Amino acid sequence: MSVCVRCFVEFQLVLVGIVLLASSASKAAEPDPVERSVRVMINWDEQSLWRSQLMMRQRMKQPLNAAAVRKVLEDGVDHHARAGIDRLVYCAWARFESPVPGFKAAGYDARIREISPGFGALHDAGLDQVKILRDRCRQHGMQFLVCLRMNDRHGIARKAKFYVENPGLRLDGYPGALDYKHVRVRNKVVSFVAEVLERYDVDGIELDYMRWCHMFDSSEAEKNAPLLTDMTRKIRSLLDAAAKKRGRKKLLLSARIPQTLTECRRLGFDVKSWIQERLVDYICPSDFFFSDFNIAVDQYVSLCRGTDCKVYPTIHPLIQVNHPDNITRENCRALARGFYASGAAGVSTYNYQYNWRRWTGGTRGLVDGWPKTLGWLTELKDPQGDEARPRQYLFYPLWQIYSESGVAKAQRIAFERKDGAKGDVTEIRLFESNPRPARTLTMQFKSRGLSAGDRLTFQVNGHLIPRDSIARTFDADGQNAKEGRPCGPFHRYVFPLKHEWLKPGVNRFKVVLAHDSGQGEKLLTGFDFEVAVNPVAEKR
Repeated sequence: MSVCVRCFVEFQLVLVGIVLLASSASKAAEPDPVERSVRVMINWDEQSLWRSQLMMRQRMKQPLNAAAVRKVLEDGVDHHARAGIDRLVYCAWARFESPVPGFKAAGYDARIREISPGFGALHDAGLDQVKILRDRCRQHGMQFLVCLRMNDRHGIARKAKFYVENPGLRLDGYPGALDYKHVRVRNKVVSFVAEVLERYDVDGIELDYMRWCHMFDSSEAEKNAPLLTDMTRKIRSLLDAAAKKRGRKKLLLSARIPQTLTECRRLGFDVKSWIQERLVDYICPSDFFFSDFNIAVDQYVSLCRGTDCKVYPTIHPLIQVNHPDNITRENCRALARGFYASGAAGVSTYNYQYNWRRWTGGTRGLVDGWPKTLGWLTELKDPQGDEARPRQYLFYPLWQIYSESGVAKAQRIAFERKDGAKGDVTEIRLFESNPRPARTLTMQFKSRGLSAGDRLTFQVNGHLIPRDSIARTFDADGQNAKEGRPCGPFHRYVFPLKHEWLKPGVNRFKVVLAHDSGQGEKLLTGFDFEVAVNPVAEKR
């Protein structure tokens, strides 16, 4: 071999070595997804992320083989990445079964083959959705966690194998649920988590206690709280061991919990211990089904102070029981503004599929909602990003009376006519006291029980709303099922607010019957409070 050829070969080998070393260094330098800052996260159930897309392919007679289904799943993650979603959480456990085949600690919920066309082909080919989602998330630098619905009670739960075969473990009064006072029930959860960590290099585990809240009999929940805390310690230990085994600094553990500490205490969730013992890395306070604009995020933020635990309050697409519409982009902005102003690290979402009509099959959601509405979340990543954008707060009674957690959530003003001079007060959380940028604030609400001759007066934090600024109209037909939660005839009041009347956080809105006509109904009510914020161009 000539000297020139030898030199050329040696040069090529050195060059290849440099490239390989650079590639290795680049891979080594890639940050662990767990260390990534998270602003927006999304939680998905067993099949809603892809169901509408697969059903559409079925209707269009397009291929539903393993490769096609895999591409639908990967495309879904790609859309989330483009929208800037930082953390994707997938439910791989519900009703003590898994929609993923091959687990020893959970039976295979083969319904996924019926609900999601093409999943039979996917699973028969030896593929599973957890690995596909995890790998795609890793390509985008997104966090990927596996979620467990801790006591899901959808109707099919009563046919689940573990529930059917163990009548002695059932939670009386809650069909489909199991009683976590039994060690076999708790061990089943721990075993599944251990198997997930053995099978997949995930970024963590999310325990979803909002499906369906009750782990114990109500009379035993508070005294049984230590049982859930002990189970959480075991899961934390599994995560720490898995992180050490994989050479990672840590893996995440989170809990999706009710929106108030009162609910948590009554249900046996000792969230304070979970946080102070550093068992959980983040929590997602949430109503069972609706977005609550009055959620006291600051209570949880205070609980986390001095720890690394972060708070991600939850946005749901739905407004209230029996309301036909979804929250809007303007509503999302208002929710996020309140979350951030209260100290939240970011925003969580749940049941997001209600935003696209192809999934619901009815009139709820947008015809072009997928993946368009994922873009709504993009602007929520910036805590200051909504300053110059319109936003709307909805302070509605979420439930008729009691929510699924067992706590009353029916915000309204109500007083008897004879007590009209005393009136009633409700609280609304607003963070609109800053005069800049210039904007208008308009409040409205509905009232029932009044006669034409009655007159109400309103106060916000003690400031009387000028009478000449109040517009009142009467809707004699009431509200039908297409307009909102059905109700009879009502008066609507609309009036401007001034930012200087408001406090950051809780604001007291008082209604008084200033003039009693002696007619109308005995009980007067006020409900469906709204505050619209619209920026205006400042004069130069």
